[in-house]
Amino acid sequence: MQKFSVPCIKTGDFAKLCNTNKRTLIHYDEIGLFSPAYTDEKGYRYYSENQCDTFFTITCLKEIGMPLKEIKQYIDHKNPEDLQTLLLQQQQKVEADFARLHRIRQVIDTKLQLIHAGEHLQFSDSVSAVSLEDFPEEYLIVSPPLHTSDHEKIFSAIYQHIAYCNHNLLNAGHPYGAMLATEELLQGHQDVYAHFFTKVIQPPTGHPWMSKPAGTYAVIYLKGDYYEADQAFETLLDYIQENNLTPGTYCYKEAVLDEMAVENETQLVTRISIPV
Repeated sequence: MQKFSVPCIKTGDFAKLCNTNKRTLIHYDEIGLFSPAYTDEKGYRYYSENQCDTFFTITCLKEIGMPLKEIKQYIDHKNPEDLQTLLLQQQQKVEADFARLHRIRQVIDTKLQLIHAGEHLQFSDSVSAVSLEDFPEEYLIVSPPLHTSDHEKIFSAIYQHIAYCNHNLLNAGHPYGAMLATEELLQGHQDVYAHFFTKVIQPPTGHPWMSKPAGTYAVIYLKGDYYEADQAFETLLDYIQENNLTPGTYCYKEAVLDEMAVENETQLVTRISIPV
């Protein structure tokens, strides 16, 4: 410890105090960003404890992506008004980064839930046994009504729906799904789509959405090609009829294990459900 007008410590000690390294402190001094309180005649640097907060603030600004050059521009002409402007700007950036990371966390959580849902299913040929499952209310961003089996219109609607959700940052990790009118299915029209949908976490505002009602659903799982679902639909409808159940308005068809989770098309898993 040297005798100065304020207590000072050597570069290595200050580096440990601030959870950094001597190389960083020397570099900051060389570029004029953060200099020691004192440098003796031998070139040894000494830092005071009241410099810790300044270094900490510089570190925070750097960690959120602010270039050292811009931090130095402020340091060279610092005043309370400019500091307030700088911090408010960085606060907005942090909030935007937080929202982005929150969306990514939602995607990760969703993908983990889908893997868990699909990992213990049993199949006979390409379909599972039908079961009754209870689901909570879910919120769906929906495409405009289709009610068509025209492939060109269907694929155009899919692309438009995906683009809308991506543009508006609505994707929470669920692959898009399809809604089919139960009335159409009962007439054998298994390729007539009513809407495409993407699940979101909360009821959205300012976007076209529908509620998937909470309740009990008759559910079957399809393994393989998403579009080769005739057997699954027939088995599901037979179960509902044989058990004297009343089907709801829509059937929901959605991926559980998609192309991100499996190696080839034969391993894809789709959930098909109808409220009863």
